[in-house]
Amino acid sequence: MSTGPRVAVVGAGAFGARHVAAYRSLGVRVDALVDPDTATRERVAAQHGIPRTFDSVAALLAQAAPDAASVCVPGPAHRAVAVALIAAGVPVLVEKPLAATVADATAIVEAAEAHGVLCQPGHILRHSPAHRALHDAVREGRLGRVLAVSSRRDRPRSLTRLFPNDHPALLTAVHDIDLALWYAAAPVVEVRAAARTRPGSATPVLVWAELRHANDVVSSIRNSYLLPEHTPNHTSDLVEVYGTDGVGHVDLGHPTVLVQAEQTEAPDWLLSPVDGGGALAAELRHFLRQVDGSDVSPVVPLADGLHVVQIAAAVVDSAAADGAVRRIPQTPSLTGASADEST
Repeated sequence: MSTGPRVAVVGAGAFGARHVAAYRSLGVRVDALVDPDTATRERVAAQHGIPRTFDSVAALLAQAAPDAASVCVPGPAHRAVAVALIAAGVPVLVEKPLAATVADATAIVEAAEAHGVLCQPGHILRHSPAHRALHDAVREGRLGRVLAVSSRRDRPRSLTRLFPNDHPALLTAVHDIDLALWYAAAPVVEVRAAARTRPGSATPVLVWAELRHANDVVSSIRNSYLLPEHTPNHTSDLVEVYGTDGVGHVDLGHPTVLVQAEQTEAPDWLLSPVDGGGALAAELRHFLRQVDGSDVSPVVPLADGLHVVQIAAAVVDSAAADGAVRRIPQTPSLTGASADEST
């Protein structure tokens, strides 16, 4: 039996559909789906038994505002969708990144603060058991004082075709930027980056960034879209934390399930499984607890979601300027260290 608030999912693409499945895995009613593409939204609605569909947020709100909503539209549309929902009093979880530009992210933060409405940035890896276990080790001091964070994220070349207008810094690297904030427990004050392209790609296929945090922790972030088109493992990720007393890492370079047959597959069983569960379900569970007030400690503070966009934008700018240093003014509310939450 479905329990909890009536949830809307805005955006019926691949990740919107995974949000729907994750809510259902929690026994939560998804009673509205919004997407301008009629065929897509009706297909996803029929597949998951969603009773109401709309072609716009305005149409949704005109009929009946939901109790909460997931914003799963493309990054450039985050501002318009999130601000409209927030202005109507609807708590939102906004998929990463919070927005595609610093101006848009700032507008979302200002709307949430002005209306006193919850806005949760959707940084899923803070809800991943493996990444949380490493964070617990760091927080408990088992690695000593953190000196550096290093991350590597490799993806197939197909991403340049699927996301031809999205810079990797604002698409995949936002995960690593957020992890750097979380593990370093301090905002970033300085960025230096480089980017490289390959024939046939209008956007970079390799981004290499060095970050300096306010507490002098240094973070190194490498993202590439260079794996073969049909590589079986699309989650070749590694993050390492170096401390004065030890080193810890999370390595997703080896799939949990690998089926090697006529078509090789490595389904995601850890972060966002297509049938629900995983870290995505944990993230949505936390969001719903924020909505009903049973959990008042945010895993991802809204200020951190904005800071991630600021850092990503600085990476893009520095790389375009041949690695020129870009400095980010400190904001006292940005700590990157919301450490005592549970999902």
